[in-house]
Amino acid sequence: MRRVVGIVLSAGLVLAVGCGPSYDLRLEKTLEEMKYQRRLDENLNEPATKGKLEEAQIYLRPPKDMVPAQTFQLAAVEPGRFDVESSFIEPEKQSLHVLARVIRPKAPAKKGAAQPEAPPRGDFNTEVVDLVKNVYGAELDLAAFKDETKGREPLTNTFKHMTLNLNAKKVQIYLYGSKTSTQVALIFEYPTTEENSVSPKIGLCLDSFAVGDRARRAFAGGEVEEGGGGGEAAGDEGAPPPI
Repeated sequence: MRRVVGIVLSAGLVLAVGCGPSYDLRLEKTLEEMKYQRRLDENLNEPATKGKLEEAQIYLRPPKDMVPAQTFQLAAVEPGRFDVESSFIEPEKQSLHVLARVIRPKAPAKKGAAQPEAPPRGDFNTEVVDLVKNVYGAELDLAAFKDETKGREPLTNTFKHMTLNLNAKKVQIYLYGSKTSTQVALIFEYPTTEENSVSPKIGLCLDSFAVGDRARRAFAGGEVEEGGGGGEAAGDEGAPPPI
């Protein structure tokens, strides 16, 4: 009997030693993720739902205290030029303007019905940059935008980014996507005096940004981290340990 107990205890010890580091790493990862999610919740609003952003499968959590505006606030835009035009405002502190185009199959024409002619669409990024130039009267060259990666490995988003320094205020422009996928422009504006308080929130907003299937999962209540911004996660390390 003692021999049997000894064998069981020895096997259990070997198993515990073998699994200990793996368990500790998974536990540490789970605790780190919980802290990160808490940071997101403390600094960002819940995503806008039941609107154009959700319809376009664009998951966006604006910085805390921003409220959606009734109309697009950056500039007058020709109807049909973009699929999404949204603004979020925190008066006297910051604003976020969103423009997007979504690749969708064309709806079949109704027999006998006249179809309204859609406005001609040029390159999305070029049209956004031209719009920003006209609004702020600033020199802006799309070729000068720099690639910037946001998020947490292996789940990241790559944007083309440029910051306009306009003395009393700053404008940050982030362009996402390609001609064969959903394209999104995120335009953040804030007084220069608010940069220290606003910048961390902008970073987290970009970290949590998602489109497509990943956005759909997030809107359904799943974790945004289940898939990348434009693709799938690289591997599945299994469920986290219980806490």
